Order: sequence, then C-alpha cells, then structure tokens
Amino acid sequence: MPSEQPVRPQVSKPIDTVRKKTNDMGDKSPKSIGKQASQKQTKATGTLQKKQQAIAAKQVAGKKK
Repeated sequence: MPSEQPVRPQVSKPIDTVRKKTNDMGDKSPKSIGKQASQKQTKATGTLQKKQQAIAAKQVAGKKK
C-alpha cells in the first residue's frame, strides 16, 4: 500500500504579519531626524568610496600585467 500524505489546505498569513510594522515610539525631534539623515549619508558615502577604491585597485592590477 502506498502511503499518501494527507492534503492540507493552504493557509494564508494573518493580516498583521503581512503589513509592514511601523515603530510608533521613535524619536521624531528635528535633532534626531537630522542625525539619522547624516548617518544614512555617511553610510552611503562610505559604500561609494569602497566601490571606487575597488575599481581603482582593479584598474591598477590590470595595468601591471
């Protein structure tokens, strides 16, 4: 006798887990908003610099060959 797995109905996720959770208790002061923006910009600048350094390193390595 072949063992058959029971058919299970497909269950969708509850609405609460589908919605993006928001943080209502965060600091909304102008100082904290400015600080967050500054941190995001610093992170983006650092990532851009790393990419540029990697490109420059590849170019130098290609010229040495």
